[in-house]
Amino acid sequence: MAIFKSKWQAMDKLLWELGVVFGMLVPVLTDQLSFLTRVHWVVWFLLVVNGIYSIWIGNRVAKRQLSVLNLLVFPVLFLLAAYFFMPHFTYYFAPAYWAVSYLAWASRQQ
Repeated sequence: MAIFKSKWQAMDKLLWELGVVFGMLVPVLTDQLSFLTRVHWVVWFLLVVNGIYSIWIGNRVAKRQLSVLNLLVFPVLFLLAAYFFMPHFTYYFAPAYWAVSYLAWASRQQ
């Protein structure tokens, strides 16, 4: 039990909370907006907003010297939301988000 407690305290909770928000809630909710066309939704929310968030994740993980596995939080949560709630072409954004966050993480390494 002590192992789980130490892992819970060492975990970056903000990274997980924002991963749920940007990986699951924002894409699913914005997909339901009637005034957005599918093209605007893809460009603004899937490319711009989530792309900037992926860069932020990579920088945060590098700055706090967290495990590189933390880079998978957002893409995996996004992939789950895409599988259950969004169109099938959105699956391909998950590896792209991981690649962007990995490149941001790698660029901050010494």
